[in-house]
Amino acid sequence: MPEAPPDPKPQSQPASMFRNPDYLRIFTSVGASQIGLQVAYFSISIIAVVVLDLSESQIGILYAMDQIALVLFGLLVGVWVDRLRDKPIIVVSEILRGVVMLSVPAAWALDALTVWHIFAAMFLLGLTSVFFDVAQTSYVPRLIDNKLLASGNSRIQGIRSASDTGGPLAAGPLVSLLSAPVAIVVAVVSFAVSAFSVATIKYREEEPEKPEKPHLWTEIAQGVKFIFHDKLLRSILLVSTWCNLSIGAFQAMLMVFLIREADQSSEVAGFVLAGSGVGGVLGAMLVGRISKKAGVGPTAIAALAVSGPGMAIVAASGPGWGAAVAFAGQVVFVASIVVFNVNVISYRQAVTPDDMQGRVGATQRVICWAGLAVGSIVGGFTGDVLSARAALLIAAGMLFVGFVPLLRTPLRKLREIPEEAAPQS
Repeated sequence: MPEAPPDPKPQSQPASMFRNPDYLRIFTSVGASQIGLQVAYFSISIIAVVVLDLSESQIGILYAMDQIALVLFGLLVGVWVDRLRDKPIIVVSEILRGVVMLSVPAAWALDALTVWHIFAAMFLLGLTSVFFDVAQTSYVPRLIDNKLLASGNSRIQGIRSASDTGGPLAAGPLVSLLSAPVAIVVAVVSFAVSAFSVATIKYREEEPEKPEKPHLWTEIAQGVKFIFHDKLLRSILLVSTWCNLSIGAFQAMLMVFLIREADQSSEVAGFVLAGSGVGGVLGAMLVGRISKKAGVGPTAIAALAVSGPGMAIVAASGPGWGAAVAFAGQVVFVASIVVFNVNVISYRQAVTPDDMQGRVGATQRVICWAGLAVGSIVGGFTGDVLSARAALLIAAGMLFVGFVPLLRTPLRKLREIPEEAAPQS
């Protein structure tokens, strides 16, 4: 007779989460996966800007392809994640990401690499990433108690950010040494490490309870209703979407700005992009201390207010030693965004019932990433009409005003993350 499965969320937790081997494995998975993504994105960006010499508007569309995959399928993925166990979804997603990325160097070796191929690769990379991200986000609150969520999320965000540093720093020399298509193989290895780490997690999930009469659209509507009927969740969603418009434009035009307008090499561009990783680590280190003293909500609002000026510093940089200025701006911009995200995501996870984590998380991602997709396309066309620098400055101004609506919400008085999920109506 098989042993009965454990409770969905263990009642006892180690004094340190790093003594919890399952948490350590998912922590490792996130880090390896993020390194793979950063190398993949950096290499594809170099292919687009240098190898295929795409226009600014084409590059904007390329970046949007990654985000459009989530917009089209994110809500469906949320339902599937809530119906299935998270662990197999994460493992299969990583395997598929590796296969998609392997197609790029294969096409390059056959002299068949085209703009349509990298558009398709970016779309499929985004689609497989939707499954990974939604399942991974849903998995964490199953493994640890709500009172540890902020700490657990900040550590995961920290390893994401550390990987964001290592990824571009490694990708720049790799691209120069091996060429961008071949460097993508490093990303494939990282995805394999991530899949193996999750596959070895010992914790056994219970099979999710399925509705007697499953109705896809009803289940999707439940996730949408939950997030829109909570005043604070709704406000966070709308503000995050607005901010993602600016971030999408910024990300799409950053590499164009660095290489074509600031006249930096791929190695230096990798150094600047690594500033986002340094900022992420810094934000993850500081978020707990600052939030404990100033409160979760006030810290999130203040951090969002600082993020726009950080982005503007990047846009104001120039050639040569201007890369150091751009690096500093990246640190400020990303550190602030990380502090904001850790606090608002922890709040959302804490007030969401376990059996709705996938759908609620997917709803948030779909709407926010729609903002990223639109921002990427608009940023690309703005770069075509004006310049990449102009697109970055406009994006910085948009991001700066994003914190203002939150001053009129309950977030400004939120001191701590709730310990129990909100009751479902």
